Amino acid sequence: MEPIENKGENTAPSGSKQLEMLITSIVEVTKQRERFALEDCFSRIISRLTDAETLTIYHLQRKDDETFVVPVLHLVDGVNVSTRNANIKPFFLSGNKPLADILHKPLVTGVSVTVVEAGKEMILPLQGAKGEVSAFCKIENSRDDASNQRVLPLLLEFYTNFLSLIEDNERDALTGLLNRKTFDGRISKILTTLQTQHQRAADNSSKINFCLATLDIDHFKHVNDTFGHIYGDEVLLLFANLIKKTFRDDDLLFRFGGEEFVVLLANTDTALAHLALERFRSAVESHTFPQVGQITVSIGVAVISPDEMPRITIDRADQALYFAKQNGRNQVRVYEELVEQGLLKEQDIKTGDIELF
Repeated sequence: MEPIENKGENTAPSGSKQLEMLITSIVEVTKQRERFALEDCFSRIISRLTDAETLTIYHLQRKDDETFVVPVLHLVDGVNVSTRNANIKPFFLSGNKPLADILHKPLVTGVSVTVVEAGKEMILPLQGAKGEVSAFCKIENSRDDASNQRVLPLLLEFYTNFLSLIEDNERDALTGLLNRKTFDGRISKILTTLQTQHQRAADNSSKINFCLATLDIDHFKHVNDTFGHIYGDEVLLLFANLIKKTFRDDDLLFRFGGEEFVVLLANTDTALAHLALERFRSAVESHTFPQVGQITVSIGVAVISPDEMPRITIDRADQALYFAKQNGRNQVRVYEELVEQGLLKEQDIKTGDIELF
């Protein structure tokens, strides 16, 4: 979508013009196929309809027993500006009671869409696919007219409905984790972030690292053969629930198919990734699965490089995983550490050499 031009005089569009803008907006929204693109499209539409001076989208993330408010997108006069450059920082929702009351109101009253206006600021709660408020849009210095009060709730409801369709398409039906089809788009965004950072190599303070881990349930074929596919599916579902509980909200969790899972760990190095994955491995080992009892998981992890195709990173994580399988299973292995220790060379283990299932 093109940047919004300076509109000059702050006047409301005519009825026919607004109808045309709404139809155009619907067309733009229905072109999107993943959440981040949908949010970007939606924010530009709202900015254009309201003549907003600034618009910011925040995600709500659970952090221990707190709700963390994280800025993810910021527009100034319709142009995307880095939240860091705009000095917009994350904060705890508990520290802003008026905002907390606004965001909790839809859950209490059962109202599906709420638009709250306070002076020259509007807060638009955004519901996720499950109906909970998972984000919100903050609009400042927008045009104030009655048509916006009628149109915005309808547009928010349309956004929520379309987000549900996208999330259904992005997620694995059994576990609720992101599916393999979604992986390409998400890792492409990570690579873009890393490449942008790489171009600003002089600014070491902004260095961001990502790691990719491949996880495989040990002897899962034995589970299916011994207990049947119903219990096998239950193991996969409970395993996925452990993944959701263990990793952070900004880590991306995928089921690639069968008993194979992938985790993209954000803002971390191999040492921290190893600790997080070891914590998960231990949680799986100590968990009792109904009828089946104990299962274990083998894990391989590698650093994501901005200069390489995603398939290369996956192959490296797979090589570390296969090393774990060959050397006792139920362990976490880091590709870079294995190479440094002389235990693994890049061509020593190739995808498909070892039967995992």
